[in-house]
Amino acid sequence: MKNVLTFFFIFFYLCSFAQNGCKKYNKYINLAELAICDFEYDRASKYYEKAFQYQNPFCNDLFNATILNVKFTKKYNLALQYSRQLLQKDFEIGWIYRLIDTKDSLWTFKFKILEDTVKSLTNKNLKLILEEMIEEDQKWRHGEMDICKIMDVDNKNFLKIFSLKKEFGSLNENKIGCNSNYKTLLIHFAKNLYSPRELLLSSVIDGDFFIKDYIQLFDLYLDMIGEPTIYGRSWGQIYSVKNVLIINYPNDIERVNNERKKILLDETWYEYVKKIKYQFQFNNFQFYSKVERLMSEDDINSLIKEIDEEHQKGIYIREYIIREKK
Repeated sequence: MKNVLTFFFIFFYLCSFAQNGCKKYNKYINLAELAICDFEYDRASKYYEKAFQYQNPFCNDLFNATILNVKFTKKYNLALQYSRQLLQKDFEIGWIYRLIDTKDSLWTFKFKILEDTVKSLTNKNLKLILEEMIEEDQKWRHGEMDICKIMDVDNKNFLKIFSLKKEFGSLNENKIGCNSNYKTLLIHFAKNLYSPRELLLSSVIDGDFFIKDYIQLFDLYLDMIGEPTIYGRSWGQIYSVKNVLIINYPNDIERVNNERKKILLDETWYEYVKKIKYQFQFNNFQFYSKVERLMSEDDINSLIKEIDEEHQKGIYIREYIIREKK
């Protein structure tokens, strides 16, 4: 009996430790991104350093931290360290070279050596399985689409992911890298009414799945089943049309903030919008995936006019910003 109690104590301690680390990681990532939006690049760099102490960083955060320390702070040693981790997760770093000042050409050589010598640490067999799954997925989504076959393939793949998790554990970036095949499958699951919660939420809380991807997937799922979204990440909520960014406010911003807190996301709705505006205006970092729409000039101008008229009447349910021409 004593051994059983000891086991459960250790188990719950480890779970609590992992969640606490994830919470602090999210906190400092949020502070780093907000500092970037305030053009406080040195402060942002320090926040990234703090965040990366608490858990294995996600590719998206390593990517932004690398850009920050190459282009803005010139802390190349940190950028080298982050680039090493990106390469270990199969994330290419060729884009770095265009960011390095010509007077710092020696660093270009060091990044090239890193690119040529660092070995991937991902599970190649697991990645191959995901590649085969996406091939089957795409086969029925091109040409004459067979809806019944698509639903059948999605069901088979959804169950297969559970099976892979049972065999390999959480399908995190250490095992599969920043894997577009996996993300595409997850999007298709959500579109075909498979809830991401059972599949991913525990991994999110443990810091094994990128939380920004999760909130977008879950809001997509809620959209598809006709339910109100809860994280403020509906695909139609914020989008760009050419040089105009359209922002639709959630009906209940307080609820959005509370739901985000429940999954340890240390970012309010207004902080999220601040980051989206910065990303749209300057295009230096990738805080969130972009949603772009096609509209005619007349339709864009009509939409802007509608929003202006709403604001004149004291109705503030959406806004727009126009990107300044450089």
